[in-house]
Amino acid sequence: MKFVSRKSTNTDSIAILADLTNDLPLEEWDAGFIFISFFSRESAGQIANELQKKIRCHNFLGCSSAGVITDTTEIEHLPAVSLILMKFDHVTMQPFYLSQSEISAMTKNEEWYEFLDVYPNEKPKFFILPDPFSIDINQLLSSFNKAYNLCPVIGGLASGGAQAGDNTLILNNTLYEDGCVGLSLQGDIRVETVVSQGCRPIGESYIVTKAEGNVIHELGGRPFYKVLEEVLSIKATDRDRTLAQEAIFVGIAMDEYKHDLKTGDFLIRLVIGLDQESGAGAIADYIRVGQTIQFHVRDAISATQELTDLMHTQIKRHPTDKPQGALLFSCNGRGKNLFGVRDHDLSIVKEHVGNIPVAGFFCAGEIGPVGGQNFVHGFTSSIALFYPLTPPTKH
Repeated sequence: MKFVSRKSTNTDSIAILADLTNDLPLEEWDAGFIFISFFSRESAGQIANELQKKIRCHNFLGCSSAGVITDTTEIEHLPAVSLILMKFDHVTMQPFYLSQSEISAMTKNEEWYEFLDVYPNEKPKFFILPDPFSIDINQLLSSFNKAYNLCPVIGGLASGGAQAGDNTLILNNTLYEDGCVGLSLQGDIRVETVVSQGCRPIGESYIVTKAEGNVIHELGGRPFYKVLEEVLSIKATDRDRTLAQEAIFVGIAMDEYKHDLKTGDFLIRLVIGLDQESGAGAIADYIRVGQTIQFHVRDAISATQELTDLMHTQIKRHPTDKPQGALLFSCNGRGKNLFGVRDHDLSIVKEHVGNIPVAGFFCAGEIGPVGGQNFVHGFTSSIALFYPLTPPTKH
């Protein structure tokens, strides 16, 4: 297993190619990811195509973005390119492109297996880069969750464009302005995911006792709005109440039978509407009776602590292993806009994993698993850490 990362902040294509290929080992690469910010579609395409003429990479993916993440810094709102190249032993890969019409047409699991030529018993890991204007990301992830249960899907929505047709998706020598490009990995590789949603819980957890669609009517037999009022007035701090005025979230427990709920156990969703008359609250996802929820707030301090805790837990879980490379998909609402400093997420990741090759970008939505199921998130960092497959322990 081998990883190499490169970056460029030049705007001239010749200089960019020199930056990306300088001292690059002259060998074949199994996979590569490139993220390009603040270049036109034509320029981004030219950079990707010219680079592929200079390197030998069998599976090459990328997209336009609102900023890139390199192995040394996060670059926001400026022209930049981030590249990572990967080499594996005994790993099979399958690149793919999906249009929305193809996603909608495949209603059976077997159709997905045939289309992708990937099967659940191979325990695939999927990396996807969808265009947010042309792909129903919830439908796509629902299909992956059904067809490939418990197989991680990691990535981010292209963020460089302001409207349909502005984004560039790259798959080998082909450029797309819509759809989704992706890559599956199967074989002797371990991919660990860290999904940091940047929130912290307030109050206690509640059982949903009446709900319809994305509307929660009652929690523990009481109106949703009344419970929220009580949490904010009695159980929240002054800081919590201030943050709740900006936005309030619910965390949906991914294991409703678990009693000691903590960071990482919730899928975070924004409360998008409140009806004081009926007492109901609407959230940005579907909810069902019997699920457990807890109110959450978000700020820079919470987001910093959560990412730190999750990375610490990840490294503690495998104290003798070290990842060889990483992909980092961070929300374009994080970065300096949220934390007030540059390189926030990257610094925390590298503090825990060391000086390994990293590439990524600031996304219009982050994709990663929570509780074994794959979701699209907001204000999140979704991280893929690549480990060699650990050999069985001898007894």
